[in-house]
This record gives sequence, structure tokens and C-alpha cells, in this order.
Amino acid sequence: MLNKNLEAKQAEAVKKIVSEVPEASAYAPVTESMAKATELGEAEIAAALKSFSSMPQSTNVFANPVLHKTAVDCEGTQITLNIRSFGIRGIVSESEIIANRLSPAHVIFAGLFGRRPEKPSDDIDEGVLFSELIDKKFYQFTETRRDGLTGNQRLINQVADFVKAFPEAGPEAAIQHFSTLRKLSIPDQEGINSTREPDSLLSEFIDTHMENVALGTISVYMRHQLRESSALHPQVLAMRANDLIAEHQKSGKTAFQTCYSLLLGREASPVEAHILERMGVIQTHHGSAGSNVVARYLATLHTGAVSDFFVASQMALDGDRHFGAIHDMTSFINQIESLDTDEREYAIRERMRTALPTFGHPEIAAAGRADEIQQDPRPAIYFNPFLEAVDKGEIQLNDKQKKRLAIMQRIYQIAFIEGVVRPGREDEPPLRLTPNTDFGGWAVQEGLGIYANDRTFLTYIFRGFGWMMDAREQLQLKIIRPVIPPDPDIIPKPSDDMTIANEVVALHNRMAGANTFDQ
Repeated sequence: MLNKNLEAKQAEAVKKIVSEVPEASAYAPVTESMAKATELGEAEIAAALKSFSSMPQSTNVFANPVLHKTAVDCEGTQITLNIRSFGIRGIVSESEIIANRLSPAHVIFAGLFGRRPEKPSDDIDEGVLFSELIDKKFYQFTETRRDGLTGNQRLINQVADFVKAFPEAGPEAAIQHFSTLRKLSIPDQEGINSTREPDSLLSEFIDTHMENVALGTISVYMRHQLRESSALHPQVLAMRANDLIAEHQKSGKTAFQTCYSLLLGREASPVEAHILERMGVIQTHHGSAGSNVVARYLATLHTGAVSDFFVASQMALDGDRHFGAIHDMTSFINQIESLDTDEREYAIRERMRTALPTFGHPEIAAAGRADEIQQDPRPAIYFNPFLEAVDKGEIQLNDKQKKRLAIMQRIYQIAFIEGVVRPGREDEPPLRLTPNTDFGGWAVQEGLGIYANDRTFLTYIFRGFGWMMDAREQLQLKIIRPVIPPDPDIIPKPSDDMTIANEVVALHNRMAGANTFDQ
């Protein structure tokens, strides 16, 4: 009886949590500027601003201003790095995630509800309950049945049939295929609209996303199995995936920890899980990226199916201007790997003249000839724990991985430390490019042995929760635009905390040295 009372109490607490919607931002710079221009009699300015009035307001979710400055040495030239910060709702920062190893559930909770999880009583720990909700939505996948092309059967068996038929298809293809079947099997969906109860909509968001996460990671795991033995029957694929998931659930692993093992095709070690989790959590939300814009747009359109919301956002995520750069870097490394040293360096410099994958940024000053340049801290945040694990012997690299990572290190040296001098501009300082988030994402996953087609999926796992944050805010305020001014209240304040700056400098010094991977 006591257990039933406790379960009922906890269920009520979860319902209360998912019903919460944070207050919308009250900061409206366009509206305020229009009023000021009118007050000053500047009719033309007021008229010009009015054309932007349909894109009002600001975001109360995300801010990433330049927060730190630090100098690094580039072959005797001191370059000041203006390091972008990261913060969700002014509550959770990158430095805190790194220093305190905040759980995924803690970071996601802050973004969705505008506050940290609390523990109002001995029986109720909001962080634990929310984490358990996410886990439940993921683990129920192995028992879920739905109509498919061959009748009603368990989804995990349908995934096995799909992977067997299309062994080279990436996880996004599995999600798109089964999202279509989901829509067909549930014709009268409520979709996304501002009339829905917040708890109902958020529950469907989490349910749909975690099913997609399961679809994607299980398909990756099954492809690992097929690469080892292409003759495996779909029933065997389903059984092996089911066994791994059941074992992880039995041992108390979170849904995210199980995903790391599925992505690797084997049980992830604690250090591998830490590396992947740190990289994933930092990517939970990142502002103006195209996938976030799509999420906001679809919420505004009152999309008829939640499945479409995630599929469309994922397609933008994999676009060449965003995380598709990881795939581009794989292709580039493949092209230059067999070249001799001189030919390879020429190819790298030539690629800098067009677009060097995983370097530069379309929206921040991550390229230039001056002695100051902006830096995304995420490559260092992702890559440093991996390098530490290699140093300690906790991760072993094969010869091929060492060679490819050494090429990536040389690309860093040419692109940023040395820079490139263009013909006719020999009297000017060299053009330098700083690495972006994809640099770290590619390098870590190359070193961990994650297959090339699967290297954007870790981002999808976590970014899906950022899309939920955007959609909920979008239903309150119409903010469709690529760059959204953050509410001043959520902008991180400068501090003496050098955690992030030290991470960036540590990676730079490592990349500037001799071959890091020649061990």
C-alpha cells in the first residue's frame, strides 16, 4: 500500500513538472526602439523598424556572447581569442557542466522549465523523476508494437528488417521511415498547437523523440553487427539489440548511457561514456543553428504531427552548413589520406580558399587576419577528455586512427596557427580560421570508432530537447528568425572563472606541438 501511495505521489509530481511553462521574455528591443523613434520624431526610423515588428521580441532560452579573452601563441604571433560562452536560461553554463558534471536530465530540465530541479521532500526528487521519465520513454521501445509493412509486430523487429534491407542507411533514414509509419498508424494526431495542454504536448514531444532516439541508435548497433557478419538474420539482430538494452536497463544505466553503447556497437566503458555525454550535453541547445529555426517555424505553423517536427529539424541539422560539415570532413580526409606530405599540405591550403570543413563559422568572426579572432569553445570541451584518456591508456588507437587524427592536427596547424597567405596579399597577415564544434565532434568520434555515417546522431539525441525548448517558447512568442537577441537577464556575466578559457588554451597548445598521436 505504501509503495502504491508513493507511486501515485511521484506520478502526480511528474504531471505537475511537465505542466510548467516558463514565463515568456518581456524584453522587446524592436518594439521599444519603435516607441523611442516615434517619441523623438524620427518617423523614417520608426517606419523602418515597423517592418521588423512581425519578428518580435527575444529568447529567454539561450545566450552565447563572448565571455572570455585569452591569448595563444601562433608561431611567435600572439592571437587573442574572443571565446563565445554558452548558457541555458541564464541558469546553466558550460563551465558548470564541465566542473560539476551535471547530468543530461539536469541541463534539459533547466531548459524546459526555467529552473533547476528541486527536492521538495524525501520522496520527491524532481531531477531523478524527470530522468526516469526520459528513461521510461526510451526503454519501452523494446515492447512497443505497431503496424508495419509486414503486419503488426514489435518495432525492434521492424528495425531489424529495415537494417537488413538497407545496411548502409544512416540512423536518420530509419527515423524518417518509421516516422512515416507512425503518422499512418495514428491518423488523428493533435500535433503542435497553442491550444494543447502543456503537459500533453511535452509528454508527446519526449515520447516521440525518445522513440526516434531508440530507432536511430538501435539501427546503428544492428549495422555494427552486420559489418561483423553480413549473414545475420533479422531475428538475431533484434535479439542482440534487445539483450544489450535489457542488460543496460537491469544494471541501472540511463537511456543516454545505453545510447552510447549502441552507437559504439558494444558496451561503452565509463571513460567513453563520460566523453560522449559531455559532448552531447553541451549540444543540447545552441541558439541560432538552422535546425532550431526549423523547430520554431514548424511550431508556428501548428504542425499536424509531432513526428514531422523532429524529422524536419533533423534534416536541417544534417545540412552542409551545419553538422553535415562532419560528413564533409570525413570525405576530405578520405581524399587526402593517401597523398604524400607535400601534396596533402597543398590540398589543405587550397581547400581553405573555398570552405574548409569544421573550421570557420557563418555567423561569428571565426576567420580573419587581425590579431583578434572569435573562438567556439566546444571543440576543446569535447576533445580534451578524449586526449586525456589516450594519454592514460584508457583508449587505444589503431594505426589508421592515429594517422587520420594526425592529419586533423596538421589541418589545425595550417588553418589557424600558420594561416594561409593568398596570392597578391603577401604583405598582409595570413588568413586564420578557428575550429568550430564539428572539429571536436569529428575528432572524438573518429578516435572512438563511430562509423562515419553516424557521427551527427549524438547531436540529434541531445539537440531534440533543445528543439522542444524552442517550440514551447515559440508557442508563446513568435520569434521566427535566424538570430534572436537574448533577454539581457539570461546573458552570462563576465567572471574570473577560467574553466572554459583554460580548456581552449590546453587544446591549442596540444595541437600546436609535435604529432599528438604518434605514440
